[in-house]
Amino acid sequence: MSQETIAKLNNELNQMTGAGKILDALEKFYDTDCTFQEGNHPARHGRNAQHAHLSAFFATLKKFNGATLHAAGVGEGVTLNEWTFDMDGPTGPILWNEILVRRWKNDKVISERFYTAS
Repeated sequence: MSQETIAKLNNELNQMTGAGKILDALEKFYDTDCTFQEGNHPARHGRNAQHAHLSAFFATLKKFNGATLHAAGVGEGVTLNEWTFDMDGPTGPILWNEILVRRWKNDKVISERFYTAS
């Protein structure tokens, strides 16, 4: 995949994420066997496992207020994206800052790792 193609796909994925269409983006951009890892926690394997995980998390939210993309970078087969997610959780506001590192192959994300900071 060219960096130009990866940049275009990453931009489309980020637009959907920013609009709160995260589950739709999961179906469109992620390989069925994609791995997902948050920090040093064990990885989740497969798009369906991530869908179940996110669906359960979103069900706890009172409101998704939005997501702000601060920066995005493209390398050979990889993208890095800096986000802030603003949500209302069951016990109050959640402001979640994270870096998403995505590895791409055949126009799909094959792995995604989240690095979260308070």
